[in-house]
Amino acid sequence: MKKHIPNFITLLNLFCGFCAIVEAARRPSHTYAAIAFIGFALLFDFCDGLVARLLHVKSELGKQLDSLSDLVSFGVAPAFILFKAVIANNGLDFGEAFFFLLGCAVFPCCGAVRLGKFNLDDRQTENFRGLPIPLAALTLVSFSFFDLPAAVTGGLLLALCVLMLVGIPLFSLKFKNMHWDENWYRYLIIIFSIILFVPLGMRSVPFITLIYFIISIFVRKKITA
Repeated sequence: MKKHIPNFITLLNLFCGFCAIVEAARRPSHTYAAIAFIGFALLFDFCDGLVARLLHVKSELGKQLDSLSDLVSFGVAPAFILFKAVIANNGLDFGEAFFFLLGCAVFPCCGAVRLGKFNLDDRQTENFRGLPIPLAALTLVSFSFFDLPAAVTGGLLLALCVLMLVGIPLFSLKFKNMHWDENWYRYLIIIFSIILFVPLGMRSVPFITLIYFIISIFVRKKITA
């Protein structure tokens, strides 16, 4: 039974992704509950790997389940949440809604490619090549909190798709130890995230993502060594 515990946690991630879609369909103009489910999915996504390492029960099945769950929770669900929110808040006509729907559909497709590349790339065991899909998902749903034209939101959505696929080296938040000199950039992004999130809430996420990119550029030699 022990080896199935991490897989069960992974399925909770998938369950939360499904609930986020249902909540977005039920109340498209009120995204807080749907985004909360995305947050819970993110928590379970973190915990399944941690539990697998603690129990020494890593498996190929768990790896595949993790990617499949991430595709729903951080690919399909965020795109659907944003689509429903923009349609509800902007009153788009059929043509505008259709083209925005196509743009939203691109996001999970690029997310699937991103997850596939992650599973096959040995360089991403400690750091990332391209924007990780959970952060892309949080950034995407945060756009629903800004009063932006649908065309601008669509452009930002496509920019996230590109950032997931390009091989820009980005650091992860995996701590091997707690020493400041080896992890100062990780502590820095955590500090910035707290400072921005407290007053701005979900509106802070795009700015946190931008700061994350900037810090990653400064430590590029360190994370590609």
